[in-house]
Order: sequence, then structure tokens, then C-alpha cells
Amino acid sequence: MPSEARPRAIDTANIATPTDVPPAALISMAHRRDTHLARALGRRQDLGSTTAADPLAALALGVAITREVLQEQRLLVQAAVERGCSWEEIGCALDTPAATVKDAFTSSTDKQAK
Repeated sequence: MPSEARPRAIDTANIATPTDVPPAALISMAHRRDTHLARALGRRQDLGSTTAADPLAALALGVAITREVLQEQRLLVQAAVERGCSWEEIGCALDTPAATVKDAFTSSTDKQAK
């Protein structure tokens, strides 16, 4: 949703790679990706005609969103552990076996400590 006062960077950036995506809230990145996706697949004619930039922007935004979610996921797992959640509970929340989550989390925190 564009700002009324002045355009936000996410609304005006030319995006062809994940590094082109400016810092923005996930919802803003998702909205921009949805617009490019709809144009690229011809789902919304009211958004204008598709260009070669649309599928590339949708792909790049998808990667940027995934990276942001994974970074937040690590922080949330850490917060859950610190608040006493079991690995079983965390695994259920992630739809992943508890042992897999614990191994991934403990190996990533071991690497950060070194």
C-alpha cells in the first residue's frame, strides 16, 4: 500500500534480484510480489500489462521474503527456547520433527558462538 505523503522505497525500486529489494516490512514486500505475480501470470488486467520485469521481480521478492522469514524464524525459535518451550512444541509449530529443529538450532547457535 503506497504512502500518501511520498512513495516508499519498496514501491519505487526496480527489482530484478533479491539485493535490489530495499528494507521493508514483509507485508509490503508481499504486496509488491503479489502485484508482479498477478501481472506476470495475466491474472489482473487492471494492474497494467505484463513486462519481462514482472516475473523477475516476483521471483526476487520471493527470495527476499523467504530470507527474512528464515531470519525471523531463528529468532523466534531462540525466543521460544528462552521462554521454556519444548523442542516438541517448537517442532509442532514448524511442522518439523523436534530432533531436526533442535539439531538445526543448536548447530547454528554453536557456529555463532565461535
